[in-house]
Amino acid sequence: MDTHLAFSKRRSEVVDRILIPKFYDPDLSDSLRIASKEFDLPELGEILLPGSAGSRLGDWVRREEYGGGDIPYVRTSDLSHWRIRSDFKKGVSEELYDRLRAKQDVLAGDILMVAHGTYLVGDVAFVAPEDSRIVIQDHVFRLRVDSTKGLDAYLLLAALSTVFVKRQVRSRQFSADIIDKIGDRHLGIRVPIPKNGTLQREAAARVRNVLEAQSATREAIKEASESSLRMTRERAEAKYGFTVKRAAIRNRILIPKYYDPELEAELEEAVRVTGERWLSIGKLIADGVISAETGVEVGKMAYGTGTIPFIRTTDLVDWELKLDVRHGVGQEVYEAFDPKGTLAPRDVILVRDGTYLVGSSALVSPDDLPAMFCGGLYRLRVKKEGAVDPHTLLALLNLPLVRRQMRAKQFTRDVIDTLGHRLLEVTIPSPFGKTAQELAHQVEEIMRRKADLKRGIGETIRLIEPRIPSIGEGRPSWSMR
Repeated sequence: MDTHLAFSKRRSEVVDRILIPKFYDPDLSDSLRIASKEFDLPELGEILLPGSAGSRLGDWVRREEYGGGDIPYVRTSDLSHWRIRSDFKKGVSEELYDRLRAKQDVLAGDILMVAHGTYLVGDVAFVAPEDSRIVIQDHVFRLRVDSTKGLDAYLLLAALSTVFVKRQVRSRQFSADIIDKIGDRHLGIRVPIPKNGTLQREAAARVRNVLEAQSATREAIKEASESSLRMTRERAEAKYGFTVKRAAIRNRILIPKYYDPELEAELEEAVRVTGERWLSIGKLIADGVISAETGVEVGKMAYGTGTIPFIRTTDLVDWELKLDVRHGVGQEVYEAFDPKGTLAPRDVILVRDGTYLVGSSALVSPDDLPAMFCGGLYRLRVKKEGAVDPHTLLALLNLPLVRRQMRAKQFTRDVIDTLGHRLLEVTIPSPFGKTAQELAHQVEEIMRRKADLKRGIGETIRLIEPRIPSIGEGRPSWSMR
């Protein structure tokens, strides 16, 4: 009997000279047959407008253009939870946007889909009206539904998020040089559309409600930012030169940005204006207020052995953990690394290793558990119950001056950037002060909304997920948890 572990194909069954075994996975053929009883399964290319009007890749932008303005340059890692990340890492100029706007032709209601990468290939996001002024990277598709087909983008967004579709994406992607891509094979993906019209309308309505609630939540974050809390993004700032006395050199560190005089001056000004103390992370640890520990590395052979999420640096987005975590491990692995590598409710995790992700943080909710975390992350845990609210800690770690300190202190080790133990040097406003307490209430409400929305996404996808046991086994997914 043919299974995904071993099967045979006739020469006449080979498509376009493709010899990748997973492309012909017999489990997928069985899944399509079973799903066809309750779903129409049109190819994606049949749902979209013809040609480049329906599916178009974005454009390559030179690194010199990064930081040129506030227009989001949407890359593969900027698509999460059906939206473009609000804390996008790269901004480009208005001039560049005007130059590419007509060619990219991005409109509200379009869907973005990751075309190149590894585990991100197939991720999708909706272009909301407030997100339409963007420039898309050349690793991202812009998809547009053909309205004459009787389907809308809301339903398609949910359908493309199912494990049923993601399994097809995995079978169709291939390695090109050092990156995986799907090419035009995405147009042949079979999309599950419920034959039940009532179910179609309910799913589309749920997607619309989630997207509208996401916009409202982002507005709440924006309102909080006006009082001192706001998401930070990397911006290129020219530093033409400054001097540092030999006596001021710390630990033989000779990285110029480590001594950024503008940052030092702004920190001093913040203390003067607020009248509140700024304490180092190291001080809070030494006083026993919080603990800071790194995670574990389970090894690639452990991936796919179970459905317990193994959280990596790319799984943190907009203060929360992604719903669709890419790697899962088994119960035995989890127990072997418990408690060092496991998470608990109200833990704050922060990216230690990476590049532009360094300093990103998220709050762990009960819905995220059980879960493990990798060595590239710090787990910050409040040790004195009631001394510090984790929502306060999350808020303070995302203040602009705090994130800028992390950016100034990160350094390159081998082939990757890291914050290392320099996290202990980073200072934050006292978590016991008035400002911190006010932020705690705001952030707690924001995180409550975000948790509700994440559950809403999972429930909507489950509503139209073809119920096929073999699909998605051995890995975590928002449609299975």
